[in-house]
Amino acid sequence: MSMANPPKKFRFGSSAITDAIGDTVRRGSAEAGAFHVDTLDVEKIEPDPDNPRQLLLSEEEFSWLLDAEAVTGARVSDAESPRLKILLRLRDLADSMLESGVLQPIRVFRHGNMYRIAYGERRYWAARLAGMKHLPAWISDQRPARIRTLQLVENMHRDDLDLAARMRNVMGVLDELSEEGDATGERLGNLLGMAERSARRYLQVARGPADVRQAVFAGTIKDLLVAASASAIQDDEQRSLVLTLLAKGLTWERALAELEKVRKPTAERMRGRPVTKVTLGATAKAGVVREIMQIILGEDHLPQLEWSDYRAVSKAWKEFLVEMEKRV
Repeated sequence: MSMANPPKKFRFGSSAITDAIGDTVRRGSAEAGAFHVDTLDVEKIEPDPDNPRQLLLSEEEFSWLLDAEAVTGARVSDAESPRLKILLRLRDLADSMLESGVLQPIRVFRHGNMYRIAYGERRYWAARLAGMKHLPAWISDQRPARIRTLQLVENMHRDDLDLAARMRNVMGVLDELSEEGDATGERLGNLLGMAERSARRYLQVARGPADVRQAVFAGTIKDLLVAASASAIQDDEQRSLVLTLLAKGLTWERALAELEKVRKPTAERMRGRPVTKVTLGATAKAGVVREIMQIILGEDHLPQLEWSDYRAVSKAWKEFLVEMEKRV
């Protein structure tokens, strides 16, 4: 497919996701009062402990990132854990700031004598790694009312998140959106910058059986399509069986195959005894019998009988069926 005119949702600049974030910022700003850009002392800035994207950078990790030799050794290592990748990208951002400065202010709000980060925590830590004493920031006097949604939306686009983390993000967004009515797949997709089909699957899991969500959070289910498919199983016992099989390491296809083995005997029991013959039904009209026999035998080979005599017609019909069974 040509990318000359990419779908609107995936364009950079003015797009569904950037417009949605902009709208969130505007709403939050309107409720929190005016905000302005200023340069803040890095020591006066702190991460928001409620931010789902909080890096939780330890002192040991911070010191390790300052060790150029250790970082270089990690870059050439084949054993890269997800956490190590996050740390190395943070070091890259710090190096970029040293070379080019801070290209975009972070967003903060007043919290006592400090300023808490609404979004831009990675830039904050990178600035500290780069040894910067000051950082440009958009400053609000109050905590923006819709800040959690903004943090969650921004968080969804990290490439290090697994399904469990993304699911928590989606549920956080849905929780904040609940006061405005039920979210649709289209609305959620536009807000999170994803295909409507994926958004509908997230909704199906978020609003579906709790045991499927628990399996997602436990790491048993790591694929969104599998989670949505499991949520669609209405029978509690059958769904529980599938989740148990997945927890044992079976693939979705194998788990479904095992489920079908359980479903088949159940379906046969519901049908009762096996069907051994075809029921032809009944008719009170001898003319119907005559018409059938005439079509098959022809007018010249019809039995000679009184067609108003039901006893005689019934006998002839039975003899006709016996003869047909012999032919077949």
